[in-house]
Amino acid sequence: MIVSLVEWNPFKELDYLTRDMANFLERSPFRLAYGPAGPKVDVYQTDTEVVVKAEIPGVAKEDLHVYVDENSVRLSGQTRKSNEFKDENVFRTERYYGSFSRTIPLPVEIKSDEAQAQYKDGILTIKVPKVEPAKTKGKRINIQ
Repeated sequence: MIVSLVEWNPFKELDYLTRDMANFLERSPFRLAYGPAGPKVDVYQTDTEVVVKAEIPGVAKEDLHVYVDENSVRLSGQTRKSNEFKDENVFRTERYYGSFSRTIPLPVEIKSDEAQAQYKDGILTIKVPKVEPAKTKGKRINIQ
């Protein structure tokens, strides 16, 4: 009998647990529209900038706040319940109402004072220029 041994990786097990919990919460009847971590985002970079795109449907521009620092973007806001129906007349409600917040770490340092944001069709797009990489300020020395 041949037995193959595989090294146990606790971080891989933790990754599986996190994925399974996210799947469970996604299928749960009590799930939040933005999930436990806030709105869903895409973060990518080009040669000159970092782009963050977030799904935030149903939030008025006035109820949405964006904070940018050198290495992260924080989104916060609030979804408000419509006054067009009364609670006693509700048959089913699945949408989340209330406050949300999420901090997204960025892959590189950025120029936070030059950030631009646009909100259209429920998608918030934030574009921020990258900081140019610093040149090495060292010098070569001779070994004696």
